[in-house]
Amino acid sequence: MHRKFEEIGFDVGGSTYGLFSGEAEWDAHGDVVAIELEATRVDVAPLKLDAGDLVRERIALRKHYGSAFLEETDRLVKLHARKWFLFQGLSDALQDVFAEDVQGEQEAIRADASARRSVGR
Repeated sequence: MHRKFEEIGFDVGGSTYGLFSGEAEWDAHGDVVAIELEATRVDVAPLKLDAGDLVRERIALRKHYGSAFLEETDRLVKLHARKWFLFQGLSDALQDVFAEDVQGEQEAIRADASARRSVGR
């Protein structure tokens, strides 16, 4: 399921920060798996945050630097940490904003699968 969003922020300590716009993708379980953020400048490409890519990147950094890799000052580690926490914060906010849409979509998928199983009997 894909949804476009505008001016979504995320909660930190009871206050909402940021105004992000873009598009998000959910998996069949209702989890955000990808977020594409629009840049504030026209000449900059959108930022693509993919959960699978972020996990693979995190694993590679941990293998390279060890278990305390987030304490490293390397530019790639800092960039990864920013993207990781941005993805987490925005995915939580998006799941809250689109909860009813996602639930409705999941129910429709389950009903369709159930109907197909009934026809196959």
